[in-house]
Amino acid sequence: MRNASPFRLCEVGVTRVFRLRRSYASVSPVSIDKRRNNDENLICGAITFRIHHGAMTPLGCSWPTVPKLIVCWAANFMTERLTRRTFLGGAAAVARGGAPPTRPNVLFVSVDDLNPALHCLGNAQVQTPHIDGLASRGVRFRSAYANYASCLPSRISFLSGWHPERTGVMTFTPRPRDRQLKDVVYLPQHFRNNGYTTARIDKVFHIGADEPSCWDVSEEPLGRVTYTPREIEHQNLASRVLEQGTFPKCGGEKGNYAVLNAADGELIDGINTRRAGQLLERLAREARPFFLAVGLRRPHLPRILPKKYFDLYRPESIQLPPQPPNFDPATWVSREDHRRIVAHYYAAVTYMDARAGELLQSLDHVGLRENTIVVLFGDQGYALGERDNHYGKGTLGERSFAVPLIVAEPGRRSGAVSSRVVELLDLYPTLVDLCGLPQPASGLQGRSLRPLLRNPRTPWEARALGAWGTKDYQRPGLSLRTERYRYSEKDDGTPFEMFDYRNDPYEWRNLVGENRWAKERTRLAALLRTARARAVAGL
Repeated sequence: MRNASPFRLCEVGVTRVFRLRRSYASVSPVSIDKRRNNDENLICGAITFRIHHGAMTPLGCSWPTVPKLIVCWAANFMTERLTRRTFLGGAAAVARGGAPPTRPNVLFVSVDDLNPALHCLGNAQVQTPHIDGLASRGVRFRSAYANYASCLPSRISFLSGWHPERTGVMTFTPRPRDRQLKDVVYLPQHFRNNGYTTARIDKVFHIGADEPSCWDVSEEPLGRVTYTPREIEHQNLASRVLEQGTFPKCGGEKGNYAVLNAADGELIDGINTRRAGQLLERLAREARPFFLAVGLRRPHLPRILPKKYFDLYRPESIQLPPQPPNFDPATWVSREDHRRIVAHYYAAVTYMDARAGELLQSLDHVGLRENTIVVLFGDQGYALGERDNHYGKGTLGERSFAVPLIVAEPGRRSGAVSSRVVELLDLYPTLVDLCGLPQPASGLQGRSLRPLLRNPRTPWEARALGAWGTKDYQRPGLSLRTERYRYSEKDDGTPFEMFDYRNDPYEWRNLVGENRWAKERTRLAALLRTARARAVAGL
């Protein structure tokens, strides 16, 4: 213990305190709020605290090697019970350099191809206990939408704070500094410019499209992002493939899967979360707050998973949505294969959930939950054959844009659900607002979600402008989502689709050509034009 870090000494000391019968156990049930107007001492093992008007200050410490603690809780923490986790968090902050950080850390978790198939968002078939736990202490958004229907353009958008109509990025070709993006201040770059240590693990921008100016630490544990069988080959797992296959009627390689006799940690997301945990231990020792971005690849194809996750979902037990009236079993994926595809997707979601749980456990292990904002979301939507035999993304439909979004702030116990329409474009301004940072010089187009985090029913303009196109720097197809409707236009401005989700949740009836809906269509078209003009202008 002679050469142990101050944080380690604090941790060991506090652990010993917890083992004393007369120490912490007798104090923890006492709410600070109940004693805020008193002036009395609390003896907690080796450390003596005085509680005065809701703040905790040290009177003495019997460990000469441990820095004297000054742990002051802000007003919103005054009613919190003193817990081992919050105590360790404060001790860790002091050991890192004096007073606890004034700005919160950020754990930013982006998940590839994750649609809202989470138990906490109403899908009773899916097992996501760890994300459900995160949702129980944050706010989950039922109507969150990506601004582009595929990966790279969506990520460039929410990381820049610019709509795809302004970035011009519609394919996988442009790089983060091409054309008008040359001087944009990306989200992690802005945090780095404002005193944060920034780090990424794996896919945050995209394959080969990282931006070095954003990061103090940038890691891809397998050397490069890949979705090919190299993942198996790299780990020498090819000999442990128990079953593999695909579903050609999905289109291309959609549906590829492999059942492995392997442990969770042997696959890429397991490697990434283990490395993220190691990085968190390092970041916890620094004096500066951190912004840690972790990219999880599953449920993106190929669905390469340990066997135990496939075993959780028996295809014959999967409940599929109703088939549309024009269903043709001769041309569509069979019901049996459809169930298998959905079962495999759910298995990948549960594997990802376990990795998210590992990340959250690592955050708890270093005692930083109480000073870290956690954001978890999907990078764009993903269809599972609900409409037109379509599996994947890349359309102007609801399921190409709909994503889960959960924001958990330290010191707030919410578990609330917001049905307000929000966009991934809102992530950047929200984090800037919550962390007290200035606005970036390149400007932001989204809205801070702080009002909805405080009151999920706050009045809110319901609009989300999505895009999908095949040519960079040209007008894409556009789709406007309001609380009730989705209205879409082709890239030449031709009306394309209009759906009323109050009466048609599966998008079976396209209203765009029906005369009785002409007035509503005209109104939605005007809203779309206004939203597009604002996006192009950077407003």
